[in-house]
Order: sequence, then structure tokens, then C-alpha cells
Amino acid sequence: MEGSPHVVSYLTAGDTRWMAVSQFEPTDAVRRSLELQRETLLVVETPIRFTSDNQLKVTYIGTDETFSKLYEYADEMDQLTFDVLKMGDYEADASSVNRVITSRQEEVLETAVDLGYYSDPRQSSLEEIGEAIGISPGTVGEHLRKAEERVFTELVH
Repeated sequence: MEGSPHVVSYLTAGDTRWMAVSQFEPTDAVRRSLELQRETLLVVETPIRFTSDNQLKVTYIGTDETFSKLYEYADEMDQLTFDVLKMGDYEADASSVNRVITSRQEEVLETAVDLGYYSDPRQSSLEEIGEAIGISPGTVGEHLRKAEERVFTELVH
């Protein structure tokens, strides 16, 4: 941020992971996107993340009409492109984890945590988790692997 001609001031915190709050002079494209956000009641969920290929990953919350206006705006701006990674209903009380795993994966994961599967030392087995919720140990393992993959991908990216 130091090298940006647009940043007026900033504050960072963290060593291996960091968070920054900045005050900047917006470009015309950024100014227009902020106006669009106010006009349409488009909500930007934080944190905004950088991906490993230096792209921004932003979660927008809004109505179909709001997203139609966002698409129109993106078409107007030559330097702005975006990809929709996923769409769905938004649950205001849900954590980001609950939005990336299925309800069945969540049930298996919660049971695994409750029974101490992720404790050190491990306090339960796939068999015990399966018995608690009525599925086979192999199915428990499959649900946990898929949930772990989705959760870790969400955390890293």
C-alpha cells in the first residue's frame, strides 16, 4: 500500500496473516462501484480476501435486481471483470463455514467435534461418530473429508 498513489493512510496488523484498514482516493471505477453499492443497497461481506493469484474474492449480498445492476455496471467498466463462483440463499446468522458445507456434512462435523474426534489425543472414532448419527464409518469419513476440503479451501482462499 505504501507504493500506491491512491492510498492516503493505512494501518496494518499481523505477522503471518494480516488485516489492513486504509483510507484512499478512489479511482473513477472504485468511486462508481461505491456509488452503486449505496444506490442498490448491495452489501459487501467482510473480510475481502486476496486469492493466491492476486485476485479479490468478495462476497456480495443482494437481491436479483441488485445483481442485475452490478452486471450492467461491470459491462460499462472496461477494467472491471468478475466471475460468479456461487449463488444461493443467504442466512444472516450463518457463519461462512455453514455456507460452504451441506447440512449433512455440518451434522457429521458437529458430531465429530462434540465426540472429540478432533481432540488431541483423539477421543472418538469414525465408528463411534457413525453410531451416534446412524451411518457407516466409511460414510462418516467421506463426509468429513469433503467438509474439511471445503472449509480449508474457504479459509485459504
